[in-house]
Amino acid sequence: MNTTFSRRRFLGSTGALTAAALAATLGRFGVESAQAQGVTDYKALVCLFLFGGNDSNNLIVPVDDYAQYAAVRTAASSIALTSSEILPVTASSQGGKKYGFHPQLAPIKTLYDAGKAAVIANAGTLVAPITKADYQAGRNRPLNLFSHSDQQSLWQGYVPDAIVRSGWGGRAADRIGAINAGAQLPTSISVSGNQLMSQGVTTAPFVIPQTGGVLLTGQGTDAVSTARVNALRAILKANPFNQVASGGAAVMSSAISAADVANPILTAALPTTISTAFGNLNTSIALQLKQVARLIEARAALGVKRQFFFVSMGGFDNHTQLLSNQNTLYGQLAPAAKAFYDYTVAAGLASNVTTFTSSDFARTFIGNSNAGTDHAWGGHHLVLGGAVRGGDIYGTFPQLVVKGPDDAGTNGSWIPTIAVDQIGSTLAKWFGVAASDMAYLFPNIGRFATSDLGFIA
Repeated sequence: MNTTFSRRRFLGSTGALTAAALAATLGRFGVESAQAQGVTDYKALVCLFLFGGNDSNNLIVPVDDYAQYAAVRTAASSIALTSSEILPVTASSQGGKKYGFHPQLAPIKTLYDAGKAAVIANAGTLVAPITKADYQAGRNRPLNLFSHSDQQSLWQGYVPDAIVRSGWGGRAADRIGAINAGAQLPTSISVSGNQLMSQGVTTAPFVIPQTGGVLLTGQGTDAVSTARVNALRAILKANPFNQVASGGAAVMSSAISAADVANPILTAALPTTISTAFGNLNTSIALQLKQVARLIEARAALGVKRQFFFVSMGGFDNHTQLLSNQNTLYGQLAPAAKAFYDYTVAAGLASNVTTFTSSDFARTFIGNSNAGTDHAWGGHHLVLGGAVRGGDIYGTFPQLVVKGPDDAGTNGSWIPTIAVDQIGSTLAKWFGVAASDMAYLFPNIGRFATSDLGFIA
């Protein structure tokens, strides 16, 4: 046996496999989708992720059943909103019942009343429809419930045991990328670091900071820095025989090219449409949404017709002082989200941009001894935009009974009746993902009665 030949064959094979794995992991900006040529409209999805697990029991409160709500939320500690401070709305799909938004969500209520915002009730990570009996028997339980990192991944579209870790936003970019053929930026963009939701199997996201442009570490405008960056560009243009190095160089070159295109847009004076909408808002979430607005504003120059954005807020893991913490958090979220919507109106794009919230999980209905709440499961979410069939609550509001039929345990951890997959597939359909590609984004979607919840036109 020729051991030298065998070793070379082995190294060649493993090199090819490693290069393929690297390409899948790092992604590429080109795609191989057969989806939709000739699309002329523009659409953007914006995921607003609330890290830590948002207590949505205080996001939207039952008005008609307020006494039941208050009795539980004041039993162990005082975490109930008062009846006088909640902002009442009506939900026709809930039999005309009245509910109320958190007082800091007044800007969201304005959009709800105008039919441009909706609530999705009792949604969560699910692998299939599940009953309380299923849960107690250990059937159809999602992986590692109540774990921050695991539930964040599942909300973002993680597929367990997949060879490449990816999220549903990135997989949407994989499938609709042909619509963006010739675009100067990737379809998926994060303003909140490298997030799983933005990562595709065959495409990679573009990550930008919440202010300013995208620069290499140590990059500046001085002569030495310029020479260093130019030298890197020259090195990346080389054609190494090593497939792994070649693949890595191609990805780095693409990232630098994208940065070159984005930097003038992200560092220019703020367009009037954006500055007028946002006014003096300078919270972290407002700054992130301004960056999103800058790139949307430049959509024609960038040659993009579909964009998926990821922005986020932290601080929602409120095991203590829920009421004061939520006042601060919602006081930042609502004005920024409303300002962003106002920008889309001014830009003539209100029906082309949809924003939706996600979070690790909800919180227990019953409070703890520290005036906070603990990790739970199903919760309520917001979806905003001109295409939203707003002014209503979609899904089934849970029965607010501790240890009741909707409680997975003993403290008001609601068993979801809407799956993350159903929310995502509804949004993805609007975004332009073909029905035949929906299982690629959401492998479990066929287990649920509907893949379109109807909250968007």
